[in-house]
Amino acid sequence: MQTLTPDMLPASVLEASYSLGNLIRATRKARGLTQHSLCQSVGIGRNTLVEIEHGSPKVQFVYWLLVLESLGLLETLPRNPSAANMGLIAKAVVQPRSGS
Repeated sequence: MQTLTPDMLPASVLEASYSLGNLIRATRKARGLTQHSLCQSVGIGRNTLVEIEHGSPKVQFVYWLLVLESLGLLETLPRNPSAANMGLIAKAVVQPRSGS
């Protein structure tokens, strides 16, 4: 399996990553939290948080989720999709991308 680099990702994925990073940074600042304090509460290093706030798609997804949860933003994400939607999601995930 080849390693993905940001230049290999679709623009929509990069845009979503950067937008979410900006939301995280703006929320942290609006709550008066320093990077250091957020890192302490989440249990991640400052470099990881900096990468997340810059929208880096290279950071492990679980770290994104931990930061979102710590800021109270995880609840804003869609949850408990219906069985029909789960089937659609599963089909979309297993289909190879064109050109692969």
